[in-house]
Amino acid sequence: MARSLTTAAGTALGAAFNVAAHLRRGRPLHPAGLLFDAELRLHGTGRTWGSPFLDERTVLRGTARLSRSAGLPPPLPDILGVALRWEQAGLHPELLLATTGHTTLGRRLLRPATRWAPGMYGSLFPYEVAGRRVLLGGLPRADRPLPARFDVLAREVERAPLLLDLLVATPSGPWQMFGEVRLRPPARPDAAAPTRFNPLRHPAPGLRPAGWLQRVRGFAYDAAQRVPDQGAGHGREPLGAEPPRARAGSRPP
Repeated sequence: MARSLTTAAGTALGAAFNVAAHLRRGRPLHPAGLLFDAELRLHGTGRTWGSPFLDERTVLRGTARLSRSAGLPPPLPDILGVALRWEQAGLHPELLLATTGHTTLGRRLLRPATRWAPGMYGSLFPYEVAGRRVLLGGLPRADRPLPARFDVLAREVERAPLLLDLLVATPSGPWQMFGEVRLRPPARPDAAAPTRFNPLRHPAPGLRPAGWLQRVRGFAYDAAQRVPDQGAGHGREPLGAEPPRARAGSRPP
């Protein structure tokens, strides 16, 4: 019965996301964002969780995408997102984080925000590792508030790498830091062809998306990503952004 209800809920949500994707000509949420080079420096927490991502001391390289969920123009609040993709053990795992609270209840609720930092970003939905469930999070480190504008973000990362502490917690336990992400320039807008992520199909090694909400979420991702991008964002740069210039010798976006 539970599986049937999950399938029914997932099918309904998938249909809604499919319609939204057609209306928005590609991505129903997070239609535009900025891409950065990302360096993940992992050191573990001092305890063994059962996942190389949480336990190993290593440096990984990949890409980060920061975005506004509904695409509302600043200074209106929006759900802000951090998407990560990196290379590890021959795989390309992904992790999506969005603005949430940090308390036991707040970490399970999305929270609109007007600033990239300070703030709390969480996975919202749990993962299973070695028989226990965990939530993942990110806590940006910035020496001053960063309004949730793409032009401000691009300038800040050009000035100095933006640091994001990586956190893990059981659903009701304290957050523990297991690494950090360093976002580096150049900022690369992708409004015309947004980068797509699917962390349910590409989880970190040793972590398995867990729970019925994750399964429902999977229907939504699959339905939305069946719709090809058709000039998402109508060929414009992200709202509130001045197109950042790529540095000499850098890769094209």
